[in-house]
Amino acid sequence: MPTAYEYLAREIGVSRRAEAEEAALSTAVRLATRERRLQRRLERVHGHLSAHALSR
Repeated sequence: MPTAYEYLAREIGVSRRAEAEEAALSTAVRLATRERRLQRRLERVHGHLSAHALSR
């Protein structure tokens, strides 16, 4: 049977793992949002360049 110290250590470990997973998920969401924003910007630039090339 685990001691109180072992139980507490296990709970702390579980909590830290959960926090790390939450932070990783948050980072993944933030990076995906940034990627979508950059992709839209790139599409706009390509559109402007195409329009400029066609107007020549």
